[in-house]
Amino acid sequence: MQRLFAVTLALAAAAPLCGQTSSSDVSVGVFPFLVGNMDGRVNEIVTNCQTYGIDTVYVSAFRTTGPLAGDLWVTDSAGDWNPAWGPVRPTGAGIHLQNLIAACHSADIRVVAVLKCFADTVQPDNVAHRQYLLDVIDYFVDAWLPNGQPVYDLDGIALDYVRYVGGTNVQATNVTNFVRDVREHVGSLSLHAYLIANRYTFDGPVYNSQFASYAAVISSLASQFGQHWEQLAPYLDVLMPMAYSADGSIYNTYAGHQAYVRQAASYARTACAFAGYPNRRVVPTIKTYTGDGETTTTQTIEASITGALLGGGNGYQSFRYQFLVNTPSWWTKMQQFAVPGCNWPTPLLAATATRLSRNLDATACRDVDQAAATLQVRYDHDNDGVFDSAWQPPGVSTDLTRHPGHWVTTIQVRDNDGHVSTARRRVNAGSAVTLVPGYVGATSGGAVQIQLDVGPAGAGNIYLVLASLSGTAPGFTWQPGFPVPLNIDFVTDAFVSTPNGAFLSGGLGLFDASGHAGATLTMPPLLLQPFIWQTVSWNFLSIDALGQPACVGDTRPLVILP
Repeated sequence: MQRLFAVTLALAAAAPLCGQTSSSDVSVGVFPFLVGNMDGRVNEIVTNCQTYGIDTVYVSAFRTTGPLAGDLWVTDSAGDWNPAWGPVRPTGAGIHLQNLIAACHSADIRVVAVLKCFADTVQPDNVAHRQYLLDVIDYFVDAWLPNGQPVYDLDGIALDYVRYVGGTNVQATNVTNFVRDVREHVGSLSLHAYLIANRYTFDGPVYNSQFASYAAVISSLASQFGQHWEQLAPYLDVLMPMAYSADGSIYNTYAGHQAYVRQAASYARTACAFAGYPNRRVVPTIKTYTGDGETTTTQTIEASITGALLGGGNGYQSFRYQFLVNTPSWWTKMQQFAVPGCNWPTPLLAATATRLSRNLDATACRDVDQAAATLQVRYDHDNDGVFDSAWQPPGVSTDLTRHPGHWVTTIQVRDNDGHVSTARRRVNAGSAVTLVPGYVGATSGGAVQIQLDVGPAGAGNIYLVLASLSGTAPGFTWQPGFPVPLNIDFVTDAFVSTPNGAFLSGGLGLFDASGHAGATLTMPPLLLQPFIWQTVSWNFLSIDALGQPACVGDTRPLVILP
């Protein structure tokens, strides 16, 4: 009873206050594989969204066709689609996704790619197919332009058919674990999922709007389709119950249509609250097409929309675009319950690197409904799904990467209505270690300058120089997330125990205000003769003022000449 009371309070706090009023979270599903070549209709899509208050376009980009097989329904702008995964736009149908994103973003419209995951020929218990799908996910989220912008600068990924499709031996853990794995691959990018909202499960077999209990519905959806809404909520940003209802079949009254969609939205909202995530977005998808013996009308659309909002939904999605285009009165009905314009903030991040220091500029973020300076931003510096900063006004900040290489930073922007938009940018953290010269004579000896440069974000941090005569592989992991390409041996131990001694000075110290530091290796004549033509590898570790790991460098070789 106490748990139910707590959830009730959470629902009250999280539920939108819109009731049957307009929503600023309105989307439409575009399915090019059902339409044909839509490359020439990008501007049409943008214009309709602007005209009717649509904030987000969901576009079908990939569809599973069988085990380890699927069709890519967008142009391969990344240029690295694996032909073994399936054909690209096999019938000529599809859309140039990169162009669609650019056009939508210029109009402050968001774009989410929809991926069909499973089919009646391949179920979620197929481990190999799940890995195949993760590779497809990576194709969409890990392709980059030279300027660090994603090839597909998506606002989110939506999973369709993320369930058992007419299968037996249904195990919900297979679906939940797959969605968890997708979350790991997309990091902080917004993750959405279409959820089965089977009317029979909710209200069968009599369909009198005396709905089954929440517990019974969730249990049935998990056992029949593998979608346990509570278990999925921790990994999803948006839950999208597929609450399709129109005249001619189960419900034939406005009240019946509305009650069903309202119940689907309410149970999704309850699942989020029970899972401990009451602020997850709930966006039911409603029927705007005629088929399966049912006829969509302006009244069934209105009933579905108001049901979605009355049930605690944040908004609603029209399913599907191509039928709206041919039925203007349906557009008008959606417009009636949509806040005019595109109401979500646009996240814009410029990211550059100075050695290991990233410079992040979020000052270009904008929102058509409020001044840019009043927005709030936060950063996930390594795109691991955990944000590393609190919400703060848009500005310029500097961050220290853990080691050289490519890094993806995710920014989220929040407006006064609680809308959160996400963008990702990739930067290359440069070399932090330089040896001058890159050799020393065994016979003559000499001095070598070991120059360290981590950039201004590392100013004041403590560093320790490392050396090894045993090479770089396999190396060692200093702390989780801090791999060091250097093998520990007797040379390492010697310099660590005496970082400022007879042979090495400045091996332990502080980075200056610019993130610079230096050590000097001094070798007397003849000492290194037993090691002629061998290589000494050099690197460093660094901690911050609190003693926490800050960064490591890239290993550089010093050759011992005769």
